[in-house]
Amino acid sequence: MKALHFPRWAEVLEVSKLPQQEQKSFKVTIRWYLSWCQQNSEQCTCENARKFVDWAQQEKNAQKWAVDRWKAAIQWFFLTGKAQQAGFGPVGSLVGGSNGNQKRRAASLHSGYASLNDTDAERARAGNEDEASILDVMRRRGMALKTERNYLGWYRDFLKYSGLRRGIEMDAPKLKDYLSYLAMERQLAAATQKQALNALVFVAQQVFQMNLGEIGDFVRAKNRKKIPVVMSQAETRRFLGCLKGEKLLMARLQYASGLRVSELMRLRVQDLDLERNQITVRCGKGNKDRVAPLSEKLVGALKAHLEAVRVLFEEDLKRGDLAGVYLPEALSRKHKNAGRDWRWQWVWPSREISKDPRSGRLRRHHVLDRAYQSVIRKAGIDAGINKRITSHTLRHSFATHLLENGTDIRTVQDLLGHKNVETTQIYTHVMQKPGMGVRSPLDSL
Repeated sequence: MKALHFPRWAEVLEVSKLPQQEQKSFKVTIRWYLSWCQQNSEQCTCENARKFVDWAQQEKNAQKWAVDRWKAAIQWFFLTGKAQQAGFGPVGSLVGGSNGNQKRRAASLHSGYASLNDTDAERARAGNEDEASILDVMRRRGMALKTERNYLGWYRDFLKYSGLRRGIEMDAPKLKDYLSYLAMERQLAAATQKQALNALVFVAQQVFQMNLGEIGDFVRAKNRKKIPVVMSQAETRRFLGCLKGEKLLMARLQYASGLRVSELMRLRVQDLDLERNQITVRCGKGNKDRVAPLSEKLVGALKAHLEAVRVLFEEDLKRGDLAGVYLPEALSRKHKNAGRDWRWQWVWPSREISKDPRSGRLRRHHVLDRAYQSVIRKAGIDAGINKRITSHTLRHSFATHLLENGTDIRTVQDLLGHKNVETTQIYTHVMQKPGMGVRSPLDSL
């Protein structure tokens, strides 16, 4: 049986009229099949394609819907490949002169999703095609850049530990062994181990379309509950007195509203309701939205700050080399000019222009959290506070001071965006008057 030689299948698939989700699924399956052929020193024939599907079904204990998806991908590979060899192919294929190829390739890259977020710029930084697929899936879901880096890091670390060449070779026993290694050998915290689990399950299910089944019991990292560092109200006043300018306003807002540092950095102009004294926190932890209080004392300062930001925004509009503000993928697809809309601008824009790490375009990003964190730590030292002060200390202090002033714990839970009230209850351990106003017996002597 004549073997199929179809080296440019990925380019043909990319310019085909198949839906993007189906293209992604086909790409994963075909890469898997070609890798299997290479490992077994096989050529691409219809006969060994059937052997591959039978092997894959048994190896992965796959359900019928998954097998049907694999068959559809392999069928497309052979039918389209034979059409290419014969000198013709479906509409949108790469048959024709090299100039036509380049034009069609360029058209595909400047349409749909690729033109919005420049995934090929990110793909160039991926180590291989599997990593590029992981980044593509995460980008389509609008996941944060930090999450992309974390998940890709766990994927690479897992392959290195397991001795695997590709993620498609992942299975439940290998994942179980890796998770136990993280807990026993590397002594990672429970939250870190959970992040690794979430990352690898996401890659298996959403990228490689694999059902890992039951992972089984693995050694779980110890859940070490840390008592939060909280400032007293007097310490908070001293701390804020050591700040000035924009960083003072940021710290006051974080303390007044109980925001996470990531939520503070990502505030957009439309998230501030200065008339109703509210902040809309969008896509917080767990991708949830919530409403946080806005102190009346900050309204005037915020209005003045936004006026200065508006001047900077209007200057940027006059420049021809700047892309608009970064937007969620779905919004940028629906409203292409929203990036130049005042309502979507960052509340805390950086003073410097920087290159978007995803697309390579020049943008004005928001202030980086590490710069803010550095100022916060220094202010804690300058205030003479003998505690490790971070930006999260402001959030902890917000919650604790509300509870000390009699606010219901369920209300505090909602304001913080906690999923479970047990998470909020940790603040009862650091209240100055915990429980029913318990006093130390020494105070009665």
